[in-house]
Amino acid sequence: MSAPNGFLGNSSKGADMNLALVVSDTCVEPSITNNATEIRITIGTSHDFDDILDVAAGILSNDQMALVHRLWSDDSFPRNFTRVGDDLIITARD
Repeated sequence: MSAPNGFLGNSSKGADMNLALVVSDTCVEPSITNNATEIRITIGTSHDFDDILDVAAGILSNDQMALVHRLWSDDSFPRNFTRVGDDLIITARD
């Protein structure tokens, strides 16, 4: 289930998962990390949405992939852009 604020219901744990798309100046190989509160997809500046699909295949649900796509490409979707060192972190605006 996808919520407008970027948090995804996780009924198996009873918690919400925050999803972040990270574009890193230094990333060579796309990756996905998942902990108790956040799913983070990290890509480099030369990667595209096909690379995101490849790294997330079989890991993210369709709703989660839809949110990632909105973070990646939907100019009308409210997003936060936070620069931290070499990373640009894109999340859904609360």
